Amino acid sequence: MVENLTVYYFSGTGNALSAGRWIKENAEKKGVKSDLISIDRFKKIHVPAAAGKRLIGFCYPTHGFSLPWIMLKFIFRFPARERCDVFLLNTRAGSKIFKWFAPGVSGIAQMLPALILLIKGFKIQSLFPLDMPSNWVSVHPGYNQSTVAAMVTRCRAMVDSFCEKVLNGRRHFRPNVFVMMPIDIALAPIAFMYFMYGRFFFAKVFIASTDCDACNLCEQKCPTTSIRIINKRPFWKFSCESCMRCINICPRQAIQASHSLAAVIAVISSFLPLALMLKVLNSYIPLSLHRPADFIANWGISLTLFFTVSGAVFWLIRLQWINRFFSATSLTKYWRRYIAPGIKPKDY
Repeated sequence: MVENLTVYYFSGTGNALSAGRWIKENAEKKGVKSDLISIDRFKKIHVPAAAGKRLIGFCYPTHGFSLPWIMLKFIFRFPARERCDVFLLNTRAGSKIFKWFAPGVSGIAQMLPALILLIKGFKIQSLFPLDMPSNWVSVHPGYNQSTVAAMVTRCRAMVDSFCEKVLNGRRHFRPNVFVMMPIDIALAPIAFMYFMYGRFFFAKVFIASTDCDACNLCEQKCPTTSIRIINKRPFWKFSCESCMRCINICPRQAIQASHSLAAVIAVISSFLPLALMLKVLNSYIPLSLHRPADFIANWGISLTLFFTVSGAVFWLIRLQWINRFFSATSLTKYWRRYIAPGIKPKDY
């Protein structure tokens, strides 16, 4: 039986935090010494001293069919401990259609960190995808309360069953892991593109409407310190994980994911004469390097565009009519927000 449990978590709006709390509660009922540690804004990895059989867990959301960059860095830097058991729990965008609970998709959110941990000498005790309600309100409305309650109740029961096995030293892999694996592998290229492009794009479509009262809650609670307050308005840096914490905890719902700004970035990108620029670049490098050079050039130009356009809009939205335009054309202005039941901003 496990004698010491340490769970590290990263959570945008409370799904992974809720799962971590449920695991800790189950461990304490069994008399297992347990620690629940947030990796928000981590600079140094804290590993509690422990004796006896130990289990380490990593709980995190699924972003772009992968795990958040901050958790991937954390696992990369995590000190190797030979033969120590670990488990990976990723929350993913589950849904409920009438009475049917539809699973989310993990992509490489489990396979990649599992590979890294195996190389480091850890033993994988469990891979456990958990279909909590999605918090990505930048791409869809938040679910209603009854749907959220039903999904969370189901997930709580699944975590309790998971704990009954792994805390007694048994391995546990949800059958869903292997059933979904062909789809997860097929989505690996999309996960790669999210790492290279998507996460930066999403970071640059956040704006603050005129409803913002400069309470600074978003800056204080950002898990990656990616929000700066400039002229009493939040500005999002490229290190933003799009975890949706800021947009969902804003007390005035002033933060929007601007779909109109996303369209502006896309339109400007389409007008840029990339082909001509790449042709000039390719004339100076060997033929065998054209494809990687094209990719690097496109990547650099895209990031420059994201930064330039969003930066210009940040300064322009000080004008009230421009601010109202981008706010009114942001679907998030009309959508429900999402925070996991029982989670408050003070919990971060």
